[in-house]
Amino acid sequence: MPCKDGGKQLQGNRAPLRGASRGAYIMVPGLTCAALLFLALLPGCSSSTPQNAVREFLAARMGGEAERAASLTVERDLTGYLGGEDQFSSSDFTVEVELTELKNDRAVVTARFIRGDEEVSVPYACRYVGGRWQVALRETERLWWPDIQLLEKADKE
Repeated sequence: MPCKDGGKQLQGNRAPLRGASRGAYIMVPGLTCAALLFLALLPGCSSSTPQNAVREFLAARMGGEAERAASLTVERDLTGYLGGEDQFSSSDFTVEVELTELKNDRAVVTARFIRGDEEVSVPYACRYVGGRWQVALRETERLWWPDIQLLEKADKE
């Protein structure tokens, strides 16, 4: 099959390098795959869905990885966060997550903590920031306690 670059055919999946010696080839698909794999494995880039963001956050909190948990949030800091997930280990509960609301760059994911025949559903707010979904701690707290701003204001007075 003729090619546009001087009539030479591509050999296998290798494309000749322009201006290089005759034997120089580059593995185009191989480099593309390697680049995609590298990007997929970058830390913190795996939260491609709100559900995954919440799963990763809960796993970090329940696993005692506070720094990792903080890195998965919009705030990047757990200071003052009212959630108690760090008080439980992942062996205490089975956790299931479900997307319950999605609107543009905001989502609500409901996490169901199941132990035996007991079950508690807890909503988590997520936002799409910096190319990935992250848990929004302050918005999550407002889901749990809608009047929290009034309480915070009363504490300051």
